[in-house]
Amino acid sequence: MILKRSLAYARRPRSVVRILRCAWVLLLFIGEIGVYFWHISLCQWPTNGTDAPASRVAIVADPQIVDHYSYGQTGPLLRIVEFFTDIYIRKSYLLLQDIQQPSTVIFLGDLMDGGREWDDTAWLAEYSRYQSIFSNRDPENRRVYDMAGNHDIGIGNTVVPQALSRFHRYVGPTNQVVDVGGHSIVLLDTLTLESDDPSVSNSSRMLVQWLEDERAEEASGVLPRLLFTHVPMWRPEYTFCGPLRQSRLKYLQDRRGYQFRDQLFQNTTEYLLDAIQPIAVFSGDDHDTCTIQHQTAGNPAIPEYTIGAFGWASGVPIASYGLLSLYRTDSGGESFVLKNCYLPYQLGIYKCYVVSFIISLLLLLYACRCQRRHRWDNYDNEQQQAAIEHEQSLLPTISTGQNIVKPRHGMRQWLVLDVLLGTKNIALVA
Repeated sequence: MILKRSLAYARRPRSVVRILRCAWVLLLFIGEIGVYFWHISLCQWPTNGTDAPASRVAIVADPQIVDHYSYGQTGPLLRIVEFFTDIYIRKSYLLLQDIQQPSTVIFLGDLMDGGREWDDTAWLAEYSRYQSIFSNRDPENRRVYDMAGNHDIGIGNTVVPQALSRFHRYVGPTNQVVDVGGHSIVLLDTLTLESDDPSVSNSSRMLVQWLEDERAEEASGVLPRLLFTHVPMWRPEYTFCGPLRQSRLKYLQDRRGYQFRDQLFQNTTEYLLDAIQPIAVFSGDDHDTCTIQHQTAGNPAIPEYTIGAFGWASGVPIASYGLLSLYRTDSGGESFVLKNCYLPYQLGIYKCYVVSFIISLLLLLYACRCQRRHRWDNYDNEQQQAAIEHEQSLLPTISTGQNIVKPRHGMRQWLVLDVLLGTKNIALVA
């Protein structure tokens, strides 16, 4: 009898569940779509202050999709990490294309984290995953160029020949010169340039020599050059990176280790700046923003812009990318303008979810407790009255002033059940 009455009273507070359902639908919409849309829409293409048309170039550095070599994870844990990191960069890149509509996209290398380590079978599976994330939504009007990074092919004397040839075969050339918006964009593979093996470095060295010869022969007719390199150029120690840098160290370190180098060698940097004579350099690899000026003898200072990583699991709090507007030299203003743009702070979104979940549980617990207490009070009154009536009918001479023991032991059980049922119903909708 008591169990039947308890089951009858085990109804969840439906009004609170409905409110929390609506709140979670709104919260997830904002956190999974609205925040991304707002952040990407907020960053507008930079202009040089004239009405001249501009060519729009989006620069994406170090997407470095997470794999086994990222954090040593395997099995279900790796699948979970891959899912959440992939969905972040997939949404970001999709909205970047749809909202910003660049005519050209340049990836500055490190497409995958363990690309140089994979055999062909595993690499092809990872590259298929990469292509599904960074699919070109407008191939007829948008050109995409993928540079190689040290995580893709290695660096210097440790370049992996198999990884290099595989990159050429499936992704494309690691050295290119393309004309965009009245500029020559030099996509230079500086990773192989510093190799002592001629079979590895010849392509890069020949490109630099050709650019040097072209400038010497056609000094007046050469388009302004923008040099793109995966690894940043050398700079004096402790060179300040500017106020946009997120990490605690406000300068770029010069470390070397297994298959990585923070900067090119000093002699390589001086050689490239003198031979190519770019008006600006764009680099990646560091995962954080850095803007410096290279001083050259007899020539104007050359700015270098290091673009932050595109993924949220790259060691910096907020992922970023660059928007580059290119103008012809006769436009009457600067020929190029760069703007650093930022993506949502994904860990902040997850923290908001956790706090909201705790608040939801507390609200649901409070509502269930109030409702359960009210129902059990009614139940106690009914039981008290029934006991008194029964006692009076059988033993009219015995005092009825004593308290009847209240079956409170079942309240906690049903309270937990109410909260679980309410949480399940909220989660199913969310």
